[in-house]
Amino acid sequence: MTTRFLLHIGANKTGTSSIQRMLVDNTSALSDAGWSYPDFHLQHCAHHALAYALAGHPTRGLPDGWRGAWGQATADPARRYVISSELFFRNVPPQAAAQVFPPGETQIVLYLREHLSYLASWYAQAVQERNLTASFDDYIRLFPQAFDTFLRRWEAVYGAEAITLRPFRRDAFPGGDIRQDFLAQMGGVDGIRMPVADSNLTISGNLLFFKRLLNHVMSYEEAHASPIPDEFGAYAELTETFRGRFQTGPETAALVAQIFAKDRTALETRGLDLGPVPKYVTGQPCPNFETLQDEVALIAQVAEETGKAFLPYARRLPVWPN
Repeated sequence: MTTRFLLHIGANKTGTSSIQRMLVDNTSALSDAGWSYPDFHLQHCAHHALAYALAGHPTRGLPDGWRGAWGQATADPARRYVISSELFFRNVPPQAAAQVFPPGETQIVLYLREHLSYLASWYAQAVQERNLTASFDDYIRLFPQAFDTFLRRWEAVYGAEAITLRPFRRDAFPGGDIRQDFLAQMGGVDGIRMPVADSNLTISGNLLFFKRLLNHVMSYEEAHASPIPDEFGAYAELTETFRGRFQTGPETAALVAQIFAKDRTALETRGLDLGPVPKYVTGQPCPNFETLQDEVALIAQVAEETGKAFLPYARRLPVWPN
């Protein structure tokens, strides 16, 4: 197969932002190696708008006539094109992707992460960005989406041989850096300068618990509206107990291992080793009742002093300090 397109489809929560930033910041080195990372309606360094368009999203897609513009942006037969958006894996029907990235000319790269850490990271983001109120255990039961289900859809269109599966494990990467691993999938590119990794902290502890509580008095539109998700991301910088992994007990770990046992077996059959599901995760208690009152008071103090956008909703809560 002659690779014209290298399509990086995610998955989310596998260092995609750091890969995308590296590609945007190294256009000259990529060009010298015969690659192009098209500046085609990039959002946060990624081809999210293209993915939304192929998924048929009613408001987040591309303007009319985008297919002609895309053809012009990728018309150079001497170049290979790398495209990246984690929205492709779960959101885009592979048949729609094939209209733009033809089978036989496209190699797909997909990173997958051990299920418990993947779900925990995705859960924290969902609480931060939306009005999700479910506990983590309930979230696991509500969204038991197996990787294998989505992977089989891509294999049906492109064939298993066109899909490179990589585990999101630091010990599987050259120098422990996923960006170096991705460059290896491109055949190696000289002269790459690695940008400083983006600070994309995961909210945790009582900050995560408070946001989940706040979500009870917010609609989806209110919780999702800018800048509220970013306001909570900024709180993660405030104190160590507001960021990182949250504590997960053995019962939750066992639940994940049970629900995703078939998925793990299917991935192992493909030769993908995600590593074992941990028996528990040491992290910030969520909630930590010993410090909850003081930390909610800290959240309130900063919110009142800086006029956070979520203040009108927080004041609806009986626990909000006067």
